[in-house]
Amino acid sequence: MQKILSLSAAAFAAVMLTTAAEAASPRAAAPIDSAPTSIRTADVTMVVSHGYAHVRKDPNTKSQILATLKKGAKVDVIEKVPGGKWAHVKTGKFDGYIALSLLKAA
Repeated sequence: MQKILSLSAAAFAAVMLTTAAEAASPRAAAPIDSAPTSIRTADVTMVVSHGYAHVRKDPNTKSQILATLKKGAKVDVIEKVPGGKWAHVKTGKFDGYIALSLLKAA
């Protein structure tokens, strides 16, 4: 009977050690299904359709203004930001973001 208890205790200890080792071992992270940060487009030329438009460092109105463009200024659209409200643009020496509502087709 004592042998059976010893074997049972050994088996229990082996299961506990294996479980602890599996919990501590690093595992590959499961892939996260996330939306792309941008949508690539062919380079498209657009023009500023309002009195002016700010070229910003990031696609939000609180971001640093890199340049201010006058109505009719041409920009090359590199990509659209998901959500369709901002365009990543390049104009002259500036590379930044402009609200799409301020642009129209050239």
